[in-house]
Amino acid sequence: MELEHYKYWRIIHILVNEYQYKIIYLSEDQQEIWLEAQENKSKSPVIRLFQIDINWSNWLSRDIERTALNAERIRSSLHSRSLRVVSIYISAYPPVDSYEHIINPVFLSPNKKIQIETVLLDRSVQDWEIGEYKIAELQGMPETEAERETHIQKYKDAIFTRLRQNEKEERQLFNFGKPCITYFFIAIQVIVFFLMELSGGSTNSETLIKWGAKVNYLIANGEWWRFVTPVFLHIGILHLLMNSIALYYVGPLIERIFGSSRFMFIYLFAGFSGVFASYLLSPSLSAGASGAIFGCFGALLYFAWRFPQLFFRVMGWNVIIIIIINLIFGFTIQGIDNAGHIGGLIGGFLATAIVHFPKKKNWKIQLGAAFVTILLLGIGVLYSFHQDVLQRQEQSAYMLIHDYIHDEKFHQAELALEKLEPKNNEDYYFLLSYIQLKKSNLNDAEKNLQKTIAINPEFHEAYYNLAVVSIYNKNLEEARKYLQSAIKLDENNSKYLLLWDKIKE
Repeated sequence: MELEHYKYWRIIHILVNEYQYKIIYLSEDQQEIWLEAQENKSKSPVIRLFQIDINWSNWLSRDIERTALNAERIRSSLHSRSLRVVSIYISAYPPVDSYEHIINPVFLSPNKKIQIETVLLDRSVQDWEIGEYKIAELQGMPETEAERETHIQKYKDAIFTRLRQNEKEERQLFNFGKPCITYFFIAIQVIVFFLMELSGGSTNSETLIKWGAKVNYLIANGEWWRFVTPVFLHIGILHLLMNSIALYYVGPLIERIFGSSRFMFIYLFAGFSGVFASYLLSPSLSAGASGAIFGCFGALLYFAWRFPQLFFRVMGWNVIIIIIINLIFGFTIQGIDNAGHIGGLIGGFLATAIVHFPKKKNWKIQLGAAFVTILLLGIGVLYSFHQDVLQRQEQSAYMLIHDYIHDEKFHQAELALEKLEPKNNEDYYFLLSYIQLKKSNLNDAEKNLQKTIAINPEFHEAYYNLAVVSIYNKNLEEARKYLQSAIKLDENNSKYLLLWDKIKE
């Protein structure tokens, strides 16, 4: 038995120290162990070693079934779609009865998610090899029992030292940096919010535009800083509180894992990605740190990709469920900029892949992520010239002009209209006529209102404004004709009915 004991610990030592396997299960008597590869996990099998003398093949058959059940539990804990296991028995002698028919075919579980390859290492086997892993020179083992015991103890010391080192590295993953930038960002958005409240209100469109909210039309006209400034603005106290609480809980975790400088890059790049995606896909004015916060979730997803077992052990499905719930809300509730959320999530994941983990390098992943990021940004820039995006820019411009008119900033509204091409757009001529009416330019207003109804004969408000112009020109008959057209198109409009009562014969 001492010989098998030596083989058992020597193989574990080689797997742990040479092939970077880590222990995921060790029985109390230390005679059964399960090991998982830390690199190339998708290609490398989980290895199970069992030191036991096997007498009969029926025991071996039952144990393979037991191994399959344990493998299914491990597969669930590792969150893998399937699991390949190499189950190695270290026994002095093979079973006394026929057993080849049991170990030769690869065992496949009923759900086909578990695949078990069985290997029997008895005293007739000196070397073992599977795939790229080779355990060789077992024939060179110490001859005396005392020497083997000394080597076994050395192997155990080295294995458990590596195990403690792995545990220490895992703890260090969560304690690299101190969360100071997180609180700095929270402070900035709170200060900016109160300054906005003092200068007109955070829900006021004019104030939001003044402080740097995302407005597609203004970005397209050269105000590129609006790709970043919306990250620090919030629309209303509830919006501020929700994002500040979310950042307070998730930000320090990301900053501890990746450090302050990496966190700052991840957060700002994710914020930019969110605004950029919103610019490409949504014409609405928007602001908020949601995209950057989703970038923090993207960083956690990158962590889950690189350390799946540790991620699910420490954080579990909670993070993924929160992401899914927020995305569902974004798709089902009006007013939520889901394009910004998804852009931030993708941007955060890619930014994290570019900077990777502190004191660790993986140039293949980092350069690959940088290439994908540049590629996506290039595609986004090219798409910004697509007709759909240009149309959203025009929609954004009209929204902005409506806001200017609402705030009685007619000069700014007129300047914004001048930069647009009419293209037989009834809104263009109607808004221009409205500004001209406010400036008492009745002749030009009338001409543009006529253009409006020529393009859209069902534009009832244009008929109403023509009626108003006719009243100013003291042409009541014409005013009645226009007003009747307006009422016919919108018969329950109280404003139209009130004016009719005043001018009817």
